[in-house]
Amino acid sequence: MGSDSQFPLLSDQPLIPEPPTRPSYARRIQRAHELSGRYPSAAELLRYYGRLAFSQQHIFDCLSGVALDSANLWPLQIELILPLFADFARGLAEISPALMRDRASALASASLAEQENFLTRFWNGDSFQSSGDSPSPDHFVALAFLQPYAEWLAQSGHRISAPTGHATCTVCGSEPVCSVLRDQDHGARRSLVCSLCMHEWSFLRVTCPACGDERFESLPVFTPQEIPHIRIDACDTCHYYIKTIDMTKDGLAVPVVDELASISLDVWAAEKGYQKLVPNLAGL
Repeated sequence: MGSDSQFPLLSDQPLIPEPPTRPSYARRIQRAHELSGRYPSAAELLRYYGRLAFSQQHIFDCLSGVALDSANLWPLQIELILPLFADFARGLAEISPALMRDRASALASASLAEQENFLTRFWNGDSFQSSGDSPSPDHFVALAFLQPYAEWLAQSGHRISAPTGHATCTVCGSEPVCSVLRDQDHGARRSLVCSLCMHEWSFLRVTCPACGDERFESLPVFTPQEIPHIRIDACDTCHYYIKTIDMTKDGLAVPVVDELASISLDVWAAEKGYQKLVPNLAGL
């Protein structure tokens, strides 16, 4: 991935007057149910996500109303969330595929010290890479559990000390899981959706979020007929891609859910030699 100097400064990017409200967990679950009937090839994955989002909602609800007094700009208050982890991991083991099921079950039975170390490592930047630079089941267990905590922090106004010009979240510094097109004046503006805290921030339309390439001829777009509101934004320079949810075509879309529904695009992109910028919760 490119160096930060290749990226446009945040001051050069179009501003979102008011960041869009994160869709509630109830809305995400509802959208997963709707799309499971519309796209049979992704139905099993969407049903899995619906059950996962229900467990995440419980974490988020447990944190709601808690006052967080911390001098740390992006704090991991382990004493708040550690008591919730074992039950979450056991529930995750019941609904997940084999590899994640086995790891989630082992983590649910681990000691409190092991669980604390596991969550702290992920929060501090360990993505638990496995062979081939792919995230391991540990990555997705930690991500699934800490997402609602990160959303709660972001909603409470906590953020990293200083955003950079890189294509990372202006709240927590994580990479984007997808991009979104929304109506603006006589066109559409582009924003990116954080893979961790779900914050949405503005980003230039014709710029690769992986390497910063701005050459139109290097940034092919692929839109399938069967899912016309979702497309692949690829880069022939770095060979990364990100999915874009076009809400000018489907205003009811929930970006993180619709991204999951378009699993066929991930298969197609891999066959063409592109690599996804950030895997989603299903590891795709």
